Amino acid sequence: MTLYEKKMSGAKENDKIVYYDYLMYKRESGWWETKHAGDWHRPYRIKKAKYNARFLKKLPDYYFIGFPIKELIKSFCSDSLCHACALALSLYFDEFEIITCNLSNYNNHYNKRHKDERKKEFEHSFLIVTIDNKKCVIDTTWGIITDYDTYNDIYALDNIRIISSKDLKNNEIYSFIKERKNISDSSQSYILNKYLKMCKNYKNSDNKHLEDFINRCLVITSNSECMKVLWYRLRKKIDYPTISMISTENDEFDFLLDSPYTETKERNKRVLASYHMDDSYKKLNAKQKILTIFEKIIDC
Repeated sequence: MTLYEKKMSGAKENDKIVYYDYLMYKRESGWWETKHAGDWHRPYRIKKAKYNARFLKKLPDYYFIGFPIKELIKSFCSDSLCHACALALSLYFDEFEIITCNLSNYNNHYNKRHKDERKKEFEHSFLIVTIDNKKCVIDTTWGIITDYDTYNDIYALDNIRIISSKDLKNNEIYSFIKERKNISDSSQSYILNKYLKMCKNYKNSDNKHLEDFINRCLVITSNSECMKVLWYRLRKKIDYPTISMISTENDEFDFLLDSPYTETKERNKRVLASYHMDDSYKKLNAKQKILTIFEKIIDC
C-alpha cells in the first residue's frame, strides 16, 4: 500500500472525505469494473465511504461551452480534464480559488503503478471554496469534497499556483464562458473555436500563471478533441442516485451497478449472500437464505 493509499484510507475512516461522485464512491467502497464497460463486481469486504447526493442535486443546470457542468464534473467525464472542469465548476461560486499544483504523494503512487510511463510531476487543478467558514476542496477528478488540510495531507501538494475569483473578475475569457452558462447547445462549433482562439492568444504580463493556465492548461483540456471525447462519454452517462449513502450501511441494498453479464450477476449474488454467512444463516436452506436477504432489502 502506498502512502497515498494509506492517507486516503485513513481520511475515509475518519469521515474526512465525502464523495459527490457516485462511481468513485462505489470504487472506494470496494466495487471494481473489468475492461468490459458496466461489468461491475461487488466486493467481498465493503470498505467505508460516504456519498453525498445533495451536492449535484442542488447545483443549477449550468453549461460550459454548451456541455452540462453537472455531468462534466462526474468522474466518467472529468478524467484527464481537471483544469477545464475546475474552471467550469467555478461558475457556481462568487468567490473561489483554482489551485494548480503537483500532487507529490499521488505522483509516487502513480509511478509505482505505471512503471512504463513514470511522471516527474502529477500536475493537477482543483477548486477551493468556503463552506460553513471552512476552506474546502472540491476535486472533480476524484469526485470528492474535503477540507484543505486533509487534502494536503493525502496528496502532499507542492509547486502550488493560485488563481482567485478576483483574478478572473474582468477576464474576457471567463466573461465569455460565464455569459454562456445558460446555453446548452454545444454543437455550435464557432463558439468553441472562438473560445480556443481567445485562450491561445491570451496575454497577461502581470500574472504569468494565469496566462499559462489559459494558454496551456485550458487548451489541452478543452480543445476540439477533448470535446469529441466528452460527446462520446456523455452518451454513456449514468443517472446517479438522489439519496445519500454510507457504504457500510447501504451498499448491500444498492443494485444500480448490477452487471449486464450473467456470469458476473451470479457471482454478485453469491457475494451478496456471503454477507450473511454467520452460523445461524449457514443452517438455512437455499429458499430460506433468499428470503432472509429479501426481507433485509424490504426492511431497508
